[in-house]
Amino acid sequence: MDERIQAIEAKRKELYETFKKERNKGILFGGLAIILFIVSFGLGGESIEPFTALIGGILIIVAIVFGAKAGQHAQTFKKLIKSEFIIEMLKTQFEDVTYNHKESIPISRINQTKMIKAPDRFSGEDYISGTYKGVAFEVSDVDLKERVETRDSKGNTHVSYQTYFKGRWYIYQFPRAFDGTLKIAEGRGYQMNHRGLEKVDTESITFNKKFAIYASDMQYAFYHLTPVIMEKFMELESMHRGKILFYFHDNELHIGINDRKDYLEIPISRSLDDQAINDFRSDIEIIPAIINEVRLDSDKFNRKPKRS
Repeated sequence: MDERIQAIEAKRKELYETFKKERNKGILFGGLAIILFIVSFGLGGESIEPFTALIGGILIIVAIVFGAKAGQHAQTFKKLIKSEFIIEMLKTQFEDVTYNHKESIPISRINQTKMIKAPDRFSGEDYISGTYKGVAFEVSDVDLKERVETRDSKGNTHVSYQTYFKGRWYIYQFPRAFDGTLKIAEGRGYQMNHRGLEKVDTESITFNKKFAIYASDMQYAFYHLTPVIMEKFMELESMHRGKILFYFHDNELHIGINDRKDYLEIPISRSLDDQAINDFRSDIEIIPAIINEVRLDSDKFNRKPKRS
């Protein structure tokens, strides 16, 4: 893979040089337009002359064109990284792996958990699915926004969409289906719906202070919330900025990490060096790390329950 990395890095350098030229031309023409308008007003004009406005408008259009060309080079590099480099890294880690940088976990899957409020707008990318140690998984970046209305001093209503959850959503599927539901959310729980569930307090005061915990019944909660698992959940929480949630139901474990991070990204200006590659690996390696730490491949999640 080293030869492939070298080839991608050579292409990045080529694209970056062209990117800088187009970007700098855009900055130059945009700057000239601003100077033209400033000088026009500085000479005492109360309004811009038609000829000056025309020239300024042309300069702005030219600046936008060069800016768009620079953006196209950045997108070309992004597609190169995501279509060739990332998928090769994933294949070295997982079985039956698929990757689509334009797709995401459907919002319907997230809404079904009722762990967070349903968004007014949703987007996502970097969808990964595969298996590791017999555990199937799906992962993607997600961005959830809510509609916000504000009024100005004149009474006019303005509508905007503000992000309240941006990060990664993980879904792990194991062979054994459990009869119960367990919801664990850091802080106030993103307006988690816990109707019909019991409030749970564990023996760990620290864990109780950190998370809101609700379950279909206490026995089910403590079957999953062993001291070891609580310790692992705390460690996972400490690894990320922002807030985290966990959801056990049927044969699935959902983990949502609201850290405002774009995963599997590298700007065109950054060299594809060892540090950049390690950053990609760390974004990928957390997927099997959760399986290993929570032991989703153990008998507990694989064997069928005994019939009474």
